Amino acid sequence: MKSSKPIYWNCACGKTKVKGRQKITIIAMRHAESQHNVLGVVNGDPKKQFHITEKGILQAKALAKKLRNKEVTAIITSQMRRTQDTAAPLAKLKKIKVQVDKRLNDIHAGRLEGIGILQFRKLTGNIHKSVRGSETGKHVASRLKSFLKDVIKYYSGKTIAVVSSEIILHSLKQIAAGEFSDENVGRHLKNATVYEFHLHSPICCKSCGDYCEI
Repeated sequence: MKSSKPIYWNCACGKTKVKGRQKITIIAMRHAESQHNVLGVVNGDPKKQFHITEKGILQAKALAKKLRNKEVTAIITSQMRRTQDTAAPLAKLKKIKVQVDKRLNDIHAGRLEGIGILQFRKLTGNIHKSVRGSETGKHVASRLKSFLKDVIKYYSGKTIAVVSSEIILHSLKQIAAGEFSDENVGRHLKNATVYEFHLHSPICCKSCGDYCEI
């Protein structure tokens, strides 16, 4: 008897269709307003922390209230204090311990740490090239793919909340769909924005190869 499992993942090349594991729902949460947002500077170094503002605290509480009826198995944040501050009200409500994963950290700026965001984007061509040790989009995609592989391993069929920056969340969604990571794709997200997307197994295509090796 042939398997009646539904197709969970299709590659854009049209050559790969996979009957895989159950889908995983990811609740993507952009962190609430933080001090570095107000200053308009780049912060990708977890040793230089910025907390959320008074406005951000209210935003984080509102997010928790908005998601109170969601069945969440895990809450995972970056090492940045602003993401952990944002997740705290939801974690308290759900009685879940926040997991911290450095692969969700914002773009490492190297020696450009602390400069204005617009200047950083201009110098790096929107992270397409490395300047003074800054991380590129290729580097970001590599660590995020590693993160998603672990999510598939541990949370098949579950719903998890991921709290990070706008660019990191955009990249996660793109990689989960088997697409290239491009920060210029996707609408701008305000602080404390929340949305959902799904992750299936696998997250690359062996036929065309382009999505397997980042």
